[in-house]
Amino acid sequence: MLRKTFVIIPIILLALAGCSNTKSKETAQTGAAPSVGAPAAPGNAPAATATPTACPTGKTRKLAKTRFVANAGLAAGAFKRYIYDPYRNGAFKSGAHGRKRAIVKAGAAGLFTLDQLRRAKTNVQADPTLCRTLSAPMQNLSNVMKSAVDKLRGGNVDSSSIGAASGALEQTRSTAGSAGAGFKDKNVPSNMIGG
Repeated sequence: MLRKTFVIIPIILLALAGCSNTKSKETAQTGAAPSVGAPAAPGNAPAATATPTACPTGKTRKLAKTRFVANAGLAAGAFKRYIYDPYRNGAFKSGAHGRKRAIVKAGAAGLFTLDQLRRAKTNVQADPTLCRTLSAPMQNLSNVMKSAVDKLRGGNVDSSSIGAASGALEQTRSTAGSAGAGFKDKNVPSNMIGG
């Protein structure tokens, strides 16, 4: 039963990541950036960075700040437990006991982390205060994390990308705290990552 779960969960996460990627590709092809609650100016594509005009004037989703804190905490917890801590403990080094399993779990945790960051960004876009302060840091964190996860999924453990992801996470945590939406690492149940 555990083996089936270990195989099924990463497949589901890969499918979710594929769905998320499809939307990003469609957005890139049409040239329009997704914005919640703010109409796009006709003929002008919004800038890639968040601007106050791209933010909603009122809350567009209930409990957006609470949801952001939960999603960001789960993303941070998964990154720390399955990627950063094993990296610091040498689990990804050549010849380390359980190296392949650690890399597979890190890849699955990376997909989970990206999904939680996607959800957190959606919640940031739904709250005017969070949007103004956290749009750019969340976009940066997502880009850096995606780069690190893509390398992990390819079996390439890059210390600079893991370090950059950790730095971006801590910078976003600090900015979120100053915006009144500070988050702590949340424990992710191992069955959500694949065993």
